[in-house]
Amino acid sequence: MRLNFKAIQTQILNRFLQEIVFIELKENQSIKLAEASLPTKIQLPVVIEDLAETIRQNAYDQIPPLAILKGLVVVVGADQALENHDFYVTLLKSIDENMYLSILHDGLRYAQEGQYARAILYFNATLALNEQNIDAYYNMGRSFEDLSEQENRPDLIALAKYCYEETVGINPEFAAGYHRLGFILYNDSFYKEAESMWLEALKYDMPFEMKEEIVVGLGRVRDKAAFVSGYEMILAGRVSEGLEVLKSLEEDHDEWWDLLFFIGVGYRMLEQFEDALAYFLKVMSLNTGHIQTMNEVGICLIAIGDYEEAERYYKEAMRLSPNNAELICNRGIVYFHRGDLEGAKDYFTKAYEIAPEDEVISLWLNEVNKLTLN
Repeated sequence: MRLNFKAIQTQILNRFLQEIVFIELKENQSIKLAEASLPTKIQLPVVIEDLAETIRQNAYDQIPPLAILKGLVVVVGADQALENHDFYVTLLKSIDENMYLSILHDGLRYAQEGQYARAILYFNATLALNEQNIDAYYNMGRSFEDLSEQENRPDLIALAKYCYEETVGINPEFAAGYHRLGFILYNDSFYKEAESMWLEALKYDMPFEMKEEIVVGLGRVRDKAAFVSGYEMILAGRVSEGLEVLKSLEEDHDEWWDLLFFIGVGYRMLEQFEDALAYFLKVMSLNTGHIQTMNEVGICLIAIGDYEEAERYYKEAMRLSPNNAELICNRGIVYFHRGDLEGAKDYFTKAYEIAPEDEVISLWLNEVNKLTLN
């Protein structure tokens, strides 16, 4: 994971190198930053926006020290493979042995301002100077989560997870790391793993608000685990048992569309089609355009004899998923029940061409062929 982490991180942070120019001091020139004198004959990074007029005049002896200091932070944070990276790290440390604290503070400020990529740059620079800095890892993780949302990049959550794993690796009693790991695992549907992280977090000191979030999360984990057990029962044919489990969750979680979906599936399997239809329609209001729910609505409408409405749902579903053999076959069933055998045959044939191994499609095609041949 470390190599992937560094590679993706570098891709994100390389953009900041465009803000930098590298200069070399002339003979007999030097610049002093605090107690450290910068040597000649080495490329020094300087922030362009702080240097525009100086560069035009070629007056390097007037370079603002802050422009070099900021440039050093950028190159140290952006890419550890850059030439002279280790020297730049040593230089920053020689300027101030506690320089990493100032860089960390700037990273926190950028994160508060919503400049998450730049915050990550500064947290990474902090780690270059102070390799096991838990605050840098933790806040880098939070910034990766925020950047993931800001740029719609779910792949960045894996980098956040890596950062939190580093925090608890450095300090196994760091409750905040377990807290965030629990939420990442929960959102990935790893409920037992999330529960384990949160229970571990509760062993250690943490703010009350964080503890409250974990308690709520543990309740949701238990309900999610019950949900999984319930729908597995339904799929295994233990429909009544599964429905009992799922229905017990409905009052507290009527916003879980997948919970409502499987309750609908259970009622449909019990041939209680009107009850099933009511649940599937609720799902449609929560997750518009969910193909499988549209298919289930159609099945229920066929069962209660509302072929016109079933046709409307299958038409819309096929617009969204035109090569879905199950939808095509079920639309053929609508035509079959309406007495349009030729229309039904066309749909069954098309479905068969897409999924010739599907036994249900083959049965319907054989049935309509018998009727149309006679």
